[in-house]
Amino acid sequence: MRIIKLNNQIKKRFIFLLVIFVCFSSSIVLISYSLKDQIAYFVSPSDLQQMQNIDNKYLRVGGLVKKGSLKFDKNIWKFEVIDEFNQTVEVEFSKTLPNLVEENKGIIVEGVMNKENIFIAEIVLAKHDENYMPQSAIDKMRNDGIWRGN
Repeated sequence: MRIIKLNNQIKKRFIFLLVIFVCFSSSIVLISYSLKDQIAYFVSPSDLQQMQNIDNKYLRVGGLVKKGSLKFDKNIWKFEVIDEFNQTVEVEFSKTLPNLVEENKGIIVEGVMNKENIFIAEIVLAKHDENYMPQSAIDKMRNDGIWRGN
């Protein structure tokens, strides 16, 4: 049996690479551990109904605002988010809704599900198409005579 002797330069490179690998791996583990409570998983209403133990788990739910469900009652916005399988989830939001939130439009809500199966949203994000332009920009373009929309 033959033993291979490594010279000092190869030993130093190997030890250096081993130290880099250990540092890199431990930093990834520490970052993942510190962010585990702040990660919001994206689910649809269908996925949400199949999940278990979701009480007080921070989630992100996406879909369309169901037609006829958008209501403002006692300083709380109430609406339902529907997905392509016609599964819905009730959502309550106590802050001001973004201007782009409309029925049959895309929406993403972040928050937690309570024990009554109502999703309490902390953040509401409205989706818009790529042609969206703020009204102030449209007005300026009209004044400059370059607006070609309706």
